Amino acid sequence: MRILVAEDSPDSRELLTMLLRNAGHTVVGVCDGREALAAIEKGNFEVVFMDEEMPAMSGLEATRAIRGKTLPQVRPPIIIGVSGNAAESDERRCLDAGMDAFLPKPIGMAALFGTLAMVSRGTQETAPAAKASPELGVSSGDLAAHLRRASGGNEKLAKSLVKTFLADAPRKLAALRSAVARKDSERMASCAHALKGSLGLFGAFKAVAAARNIVTIGRAGSLDGAEQEFRTLQEGFRHLRRELLALAPAAKPKRKPAPKPRSRRSTRR
Repeated sequence: MRILVAEDSPDSRELLTMLLRNAGHTVVGVCDGREALAAIEKGNFEVVFMDEEMPAMSGLEATRAIRGKTLPQVRPPIIIGVSGNAAESDERRCLDAGMDAFLPKPIGMAALFGTLAMVSRGTQETAPAAKASPELGVSSGDLAAHLRRASGGNEKLAKSLVKTFLADAPRKLAALRSAVARKDSERMASCAHALKGSLGLFGAFKAVAAARNIVTIGRAGSLDGAEQEFRTLQEGFRHLRRELLALAPAAKPKRKPAPKPRSRRSTRR
């Protein structure tokens, strides 16, 4: 199948793209709703995985635009909504916008392909939401198991997800810290949303809950409790980072061989 993945989180986009490609599908990834519309105008996609919340144009706006532009004689793509918000109202919002199914994050391999099979057969299906852990983070053993489940046992993909997260998440955290310090509620909500999806991929559910709370606080135009929630999120991120580095420690730099001593032979005859 030709599948389009519209997801603003680099690690979530990479995970979906690689899992679907490994299953034999042709997959194109884009970062927001506008790019999704442009890709659909250029290519014939059978399925679109559409993140609900993206910059520039949300998944809800993009879905409405796709449904509005589809010509009667052209078979419309199946649109599967993807969201870090797993409440029944979130599912209903996606379906009302014109999506065919709903997948809450973090997305497991079984839920991904189960939902794809269901909608391909014309049956609407909602994947079960992941259960949140009450702990601050996960141990290295739990994290390794979580990564295996998320990546379908693909070690190369798991390592790539970790590398992407460790490179990208600190920048997102710094942007959120700056937004909280500046009391910029709109930017705060945007940055926290971007972090929420990434943290959820690795099972850091307490940090995810803190990020979700910051999104809610920011969208309400309030700052009450934002600093405390940020501290919780930051602590969760640091814990997760330590565990990820413990799983895949950086390679030690190789020592350069000592230079060979120069010959002391005299040039005199």
